[in-house]
Parts: sequence; C-alpha cells; structure tokens
Amino acid sequence: MGKLIAKTAAVTLACIIALMLVLFGVFTVLFPSVMLRITDLCGMEKACTQYAVSVYSRSKEIDDLANVVERGYGSASWKIVSEYGEKLLARADFYDYCAAEDEKSGAEEDGRITSSYAQYMTGLVSVGKYRTGDGTGAMETAFLLNRNSFPENNAVVTLAMSVIERGDAVFASELLSECKAQMDKVDFDKEQDVQNLQTLISILEDFCA
Repeated sequence: MGKLIAKTAAVTLACIIALMLVLFGVFTVLFPSVMLRITDLCGMEKACTQYAVSVYSRSKEIDDLANVVERGYGSASWKIVSEYGEKLLARADFYDYCAAEDEKSGAEEDGRITSSYAQYMTGLVSVGKYRTGDGTGAMETAFLLNRNSFPENNAVVTLAMSVIERGDAVFASELLSECKAQMDKVDFDKEQDVQNLQTLISILEDFCA
C-alpha cells in the first residue's frame, strides 16, 4: 500500500510539473507581455530582456523597442543593446519619440535622463557597441549628437564613464584623441559646451596618465 501511495504521489507530481511547463510555454509564446511583467517582478533581468524582445517583435512599437534597449543595458545583454539600439536610432520617429519623452518626464528633473532622452539612449547604444567589441561603432554612435555641440552628461560622457569603469586605458586613449580633435576643429556656439568637453578631456587625461 505504501508503495502504491508513493507511486501515485510521484505520478501526480510529475503531471503537475508537466502542466506547469505547458502553461509556461503557452504564456511564453502567446502572452510575452505577461511574462515580461512576471520576470520583472521576480528580478529576472536576463529573462525579462528576452521577453521585452518578444513583445517588440510583435508590436514593432518604438516604446517597446526603447524598452528592449533599456532592459538590455540593465541586464548587461550587450549584444541585444547593440543590435536593437541600432534599430532604435535608425527609426524615422526616433527624435520625435525622444522629444515626447523629454516633455513627458522633464529632461532636467529626471535623474535617469541627462541632457536629453536622445542623448541617454544614444549613450546606452554606444556602450552596448563598446561592450561587444565594436570600438569604432561605439565612438561613432557616441559622437552622433555631439559633433557640433557638447551638452552636459551626453552620450560621449556615458561611453567614457563605462570605459573608465572597465579600466580600459587603450580605448580611453582613443576616445581622448577624438575629444581633443573635436576641441580643435569645432567652434561651439556655447561656452558651456567648451567647458563640458574640457572637463571630459581632463578626466580622460588623468585616467590615461
């Protein structure tokens, strides 16, 4: 009798596990937005990023795409940040979306957003490219919005802080050279832009010394 009870319990448990796996698979395929919320609440950052990708793949909405990049950055999923960040920056509605985000949240008040949402997102994509080994792409992306102006806490600064955090003196030296080249060839309209770039150059020089 004991063996029969144990066998019945084992079969019941196996059925419950199988049912849970089936339900998990169904929700994953049919309801990725639900799984996105669940994994987010559970702090499962990598899984959450993958579900964010699934949600965007269905909707093709820019806010879902931006969410992929942000969650990818938060989970250190650098390939996803680079790949989907490239798609984000290439969208025709990217700057309109960024302007709407700035207006909605207040670029000056939101601690997450620095000089603008466009700078913030461009900085994340730049770091994503750098962390996947695409130094050239990282540099080009970082300076995408900063060739003719240099606002405070821009995408170049975001990239520089990531490089310094990793202790990468080689790439920091390359970034320093590009910053100095900018200082030599660009006549900035605002004195504050000059000061911002000079500050970053000083930080990179100290790091590379």
